[in-house]
Amino acid sequence: MVMKKTIILTALLGALVLVSYGQSVTLYNTNIVDVENGKIIPGMTVSVKDGIITKIAKAKKKIKRNQTDYTGAYLMPGLIDSHTHWGNFTMTPEYMRDMAESYIADGVTTVRDAGGDVRIVKRYEAKLDSGNIVEPSVYTSSFWAGPKYYGGRARQDTRGYETVNAPWSQEITDSTSLEHLEKIIIEAKVYGCTGLKLYNDISYDMLKKIVPLCHKHGVKPWGHFAIFPATAMDVVKAGVETVSHTYLIDGKEGFTSEFKAKCFSQAEIERRDSIFREMARLGTILDATIKICMTNNMEFAARYTNEAYRAGVKIAAGTDWVYMEGDRMKSAFLDELDLLADSCGMSIPDVLRAATTVGAEIIGQAGRLGVIRKGAEADLLVLKSNPLESLKALRQRIALYLDGKEVK
Repeated sequence: MVMKKTIILTALLGALVLVSYGQSVTLYNTNIVDVENGKIIPGMTVSVKDGIITKIAKAKKKIKRNQTDYTGAYLMPGLIDSHTHWGNFTMTPEYMRDMAESYIADGVTTVRDAGGDVRIVKRYEAKLDSGNIVEPSVYTSSFWAGPKYYGGRARQDTRGYETVNAPWSQEITDSTSLEHLEKIIIEAKVYGCTGLKLYNDISYDMLKKIVPLCHKHGVKPWGHFAIFPATAMDVVKAGVETVSHTYLIDGKEGFTSEFKAKCFSQAEIERRDSIFREMARLGTILDATIKICMTNNMEFAARYTNEAYRAGVKIAAGTDWVYMEGDRMKSAFLDELDLLADSCGMSIPDVLRAATTVGAEIIGQAGRLGVIRKGAEADLLVLKSNPLESLKALRQRIALYLDGKEVK
């Protein structure tokens, strides 16, 4: 994250708020929510300098000057939405600002962009770095698909670029050479993309070429759960690290009304279980996107996610959308967390990990984001009550820190 050292005013949910910046801050006598181990570490003081946690120690009996007293409050890492679309080519600056503010309102301090026009994200990041806006950090992807997906239509996400393909969006085929694959993976990384979004019309054989090249060049291989013709099992066996949308384990059938109402045979259940067991063995992360499934009457996705969870698969919290509440844009992230607990049967500690440590692992930031430890980035939530006891605590925020600076 880039340090921002000015003082600005911004509108958040219709109210004027002051975003104050300083080099150092000390949070006195707070209860740390250790999301990694699912426990509370009481009575701790956390020191931050230049956006990084520099010291964590037992609180002294008396507060010192210039320390912020959070006695009785709970401190946890900022939340991570593992599936957003900030680079949507229809997005206006106003839309992006409103979306960013809706995430901040939910305590989301980092997001993964799962495909779009990265030029739009870069314009947003320029405003972020200048201090004109203070919103979540975005980790972007390069969107890859085959010719059947594009179908010869105009490419909106590369419109105005010098060529049809661009570092953030590539059409590939089974005949694309290994040399060219490596070249465009390097281009994506140089452009600032954290990973590839392997989307549609990509074969298993091609996936087996792409994934090792991603590892070679430090680019994260992400993809849909099924990439057609590559099946869900193909995607997992090829080594794609994070797969999105639980419902795609069954392919396009999941979109039909008949499928939504069907009863599953034992053979179908065992087939899914074999995929989930392989995911658990390989450490593949499931970006489940439950809220959008439930909104589209795909309740079976909650059952699938529960099956994956019971098989030992790591689950991430991703939304894939925002929605309108009256005339205001609203993040679906806290609703997503509620559904992971209430509909998918995940424990509260595992839901909190889905929203923090697992999200950090997806974007290659394990140990730096999603945790409270020395050396981690100081994106922090201060809560009135213990989130390990109830997720409602996430809706009762006292303070939010981005890069160690409080957003009031």
